[in-house]
Amino acid sequence: MGGGDLNLKKSWHPATFKNQERVWKEERKHAEEQRKIEQMKKELAEERQLQELQRLQEQTSGRQRSDRLDWMYAAPNQGAAKPGSNEMEDYLLGKKNVDDLLRNKAASETVASSADERFALSNANANTERDIQAKIREDPLLMIKKREQQALKAIVDNPIRMKELTKKDKKKKKKKDIKDKSDRHHHHRHSSSRHSSTRDHSRDRSRERRRHSSRERRRDSRERSSRSRYRE
Repeated sequence: MGGGDLNLKKSWHPATFKNQERVWKEERKHAEEQRKIEQMKKELAEERQLQELQRLQEQTSGRQRSDRLDWMYAAPNQGAAKPGSNEMEDYLLGKKNVDDLLRNKAASETVASSADERFALSNANANTERDIQAKIREDPLLMIKKREQQALKAIVDNPIRMKELTKKDKKKKKKKDIKDKSDRHHHHRHSSSRHSSTRDHSRDRSRERRRHSSRERRRDSRERSSRSRYRE
């Protein structure tokens, strides 16, 4: 029978990985909301402090600050003298030559045309940059790399998931070490058995050579004895 708590297999149990991850996400979301609330409180406090400083400045100087928006509805050159009115009057009275007026007009048109060309060139450069940025954003390889980086960042930022992956990696390394040790042991046994078989084979060969030499000696002795008897 397998051991362990059967409640760990229930979906409602707080010790399961999914429930721990859900709790961690909710805690992180709550912390982010609290951070935003604290930031808003800080901005409101700074705004109130600025208003208080402005009020104290008005009381000290005796000059009231105007919050009206009349300047938005004023004419562009209201209250200012037109720059070319006196010059046109001089031309009408004959104080200045008309050729100067034409030359000034041509120069102003040249400046305006060059400004238009620069504006068109800047627009073209902007369009080119936008096209390049769009191509970069639509690059499938870059999108895959970005997704991989986001997935890796999500795993690194999640301590529970990181702990689970570390545990799996340790198990894989342990299995690999056991397999390598078993392979080395098997190789050692195979090599030792091979060496022992080689030694046995050499031993048998030497034994066979000794037997053969003993047989040869006995045969030679018999031949010598038979020769001696024949001579007698």
